[in-house]
Amino acid sequence: MYFSSEMNALLARKCFDHVRNATTDLCDELYEYDLSIYSSPEIAARERDRIFEALPMMALHSSQLPEAGSFVTVQLNRSEALVTRGKDGKVRAFLNICRHRGAILTKDSQGKKNRFTCPYHGWTYTNEGKLIGVSFRETSGIALPCDERNLVELPAEERHGFIWIVENPAGSIDIASHLGPDMDDVLKTYGLDRWHHYKEHIFDFDQNWKIMMDGLTDTHHVQFVHGPTIMPYFYMNMMASGELHGSHSMTATPRRKIDQIIDSEQPGDSPIDAYAVFGNMLWPNVSIQLHPHHVEFWTLYQDPDNPARSRVHLRFLTPQQDYEGRGLEIINKNWDIAFAAIVNEDVPIGDSIQRAARMPHSGKLVLGLNEIVNQKFHRAYAKLMD
Repeated sequence: MYFSSEMNALLARKCFDHVRNATTDLCDELYEYDLSIYSSPEIAARERDRIFEALPMMALHSSQLPEAGSFVTVQLNRSEALVTRGKDGKVRAFLNICRHRGAILTKDSQGKKNRFTCPYHGWTYTNEGKLIGVSFRETSGIALPCDERNLVELPAEERHGFIWIVENPAGSIDIASHLGPDMDDVLKTYGLDRWHHYKEHIFDFDQNWKIMMDGLTDTHHVQFVHGPTIMPYFYMNMMASGELHGSHSMTATPRRKIDQIIDSEQPGDSPIDAYAVFGNMLWPNVSIQLHPHHVEFWTLYQDPDNPARSRVHLRFLTPQQDYEGRGLEIINKNWDIAFAAIVNEDVPIGDSIQRAARMPHSGKLVLGLNEIVNQKFHRAYAKLMD
């Protein structure tokens, strides 16, 4: 079961009530914003300073570094990070740059190494970032140890099965504080530290990262955009909030399957997992969607050179590492559905919003009372940016 008994009962009660009464959770008031947040280079520059290089980026799942010596390279907003697990079990993140002449230290996306040797001049580092080898040492003028030439380390922390990284090496990191007690407790309860990284894909889209976040956190477009593929399985315009404080959110959208228990059980008698899909918006740029057989883990970044583009990293997390037979068929089918829905249905709408963002005189946009997660995201965004 994904949830504590208390949260399970809360979400079940809300879902039961909404299905019976054709209602949904609501915000207190409308929220307006301007299209320029999707197209302004000046706003994008402020985002880099205040969001992408200041706040922790939920960059990896812990299972991608399964043992000591494991490493992964991952693209953050403007920097490529080399993320390692040391013999002490600790996760560390470094800029993937040799401190000699700036060559990329490793081109491998993942693997297991205790040492990294630069392909340009052979400088060598431990997986804890220490410089231990300099070519032509007698004439280089570099004496070892030489801590000022160690790899540039980025603040990193592992918590609840995920690895967060701050892109600015001068920054600091405290994930419990970043999550707040409510979201921290939710992630702990999910137990995703016992899950596995199954599959991933990186998309480059012709739309601002916030447009993509708007789409991932909005369920009310399903009947219009995903009619043939997703709509038959869910109740429309119906969302139950997990009532989290702070900038993060968690919601449940009832599946039609909930009809099987709504008249025969009290809320909380059964795990609600199979009867709803659960959306988690982790401020500022992550969407985690919990399904019965898998978890979708989305991380969104800017295009560093163009506010009208974004890079989107999708990972599938699964409760077991390997599948065969019917289990493999189900997981791959779910991947294909998610991939097709995004590329063929969501992306064209988002691209059209980006085209609209280039037009002057568009007036204010509005988020309705029923768009609770989108409102929470945009209010947190406006507060930080202003």
